[in-house]
Amino acid sequence: MQELLDDASLPTDPDGLRAQLLILEERLQRCEQDIKDLMADENHEQGHTNAAAIHEAKQIKMMLRYQKDLRTVRLNQLKAH
Repeated sequence: MQELLDDASLPTDPDGLRAQLLILEERLQRCEQDIKDLMADENHEQGHTNAAAIHEAKQIKMMLRYQKDLRTVRLNQLKAH
């Protein structure tokens, strides 16, 4: 499982938020590639599935998207003031 960023202590400066957004974007891309790889590795005819791993990766992907959205909103709030 990928390590998630700490939402309780978001950076309060735009540069810190941008740095975390870059990290999250990279992790999202890696997670999406992991999902594609897991799906490509399946062989239903032989009974080989990665359903549990795919489900876990999709859950992580949703958490990463949430973290990215949270930081984007914070960055936009800072820009507005």
